[in-house]
Amino acid sequence: MSRRFKDLIREFAPDAKPEADTAPIAAPEPESPALADGPTAVVMTEFLDTVAELSVLLDEETAALAAGDLEGLEVYARRKQAMADRLGGIMTQAQSGTLRLNDDLRAMILERVERLDRAINDNAAGLVAMRKAVLSINRSLLVALEKAASDGLYAPSGHAVRPVELSASGLNAEL
Repeated sequence: MSRRFKDLIREFAPDAKPEADTAPIAAPEPESPALADGPTAVVMTEFLDTVAELSVLLDEETAALAAGDLEGLEVYARRKQAMADRLGGIMTQAQSGTLRLNDDLRAMILERVERLDRAINDNAAGLVAMRKAVLSINRSLLVALEKAASDGLYAPSGHAVRPVELSASGLNAEL
């Protein structure tokens, strides 16, 4: 009995599987893409952290303004400038063109930037209110000084005549 090549193939053929065990095999789930590659992750992590810190700083300053605590405004201004410089450096790195952003990273950036925008708007409103209050106080002081300095003398226009000159800021330098 001689063996042929096709007989050998049948010997090595895989055994037929029973029909009951042939359940459809689920396709492997694709791996979720990484948020970012190495350089992108470094720059974006620093950017997201800085934006979050700046939002917190603006919220702190806004709370201080609302409480009437104006002692630390200069410190807040310096800290905001330092963070702006830091963000400028990060943006220079980001504009190098080597960053690759996926949809998840874009969503994270958008969320942080929206929070920063709200913090900026609240902070600006607080600073504008403080400026208006300072200007109102300054006007009241000028009116009081004008009345005190006029000695009851009025010009033909109806404005008080001052016997003393006011400083460049409009305040009586002799007080």
